[in-house]
Amino acid sequence: MSTFLELQQNQHSLGLYCLHCNRWGIADLQGLIDTGRGNSAVTGARFRCQDCGSIVQKQLRPPAPSLGDTARYI
Repeated sequence: MSTFLELQQNQHSLGLYCLHCNRWGIADLQGLIDTGRGNSAVTGARFRCQDCGSIVQKQLRPPAPSLGDTARYI
């Protein structure tokens, strides 16, 4: 999985973390795909924090396992 489209097809998400202001977010994969960037490489993409404008770190997140009504922790 190297593109935004492949992440979405495999039900993964892309976590975004700003080290400067300790803020977490999730990349809008559907928005990226809708604007024509679905086949762009995830590794080359750079995102900025919405609060402070710093370049953020990326974290690939697999889908959470289904355990019925049980709380899930990874």
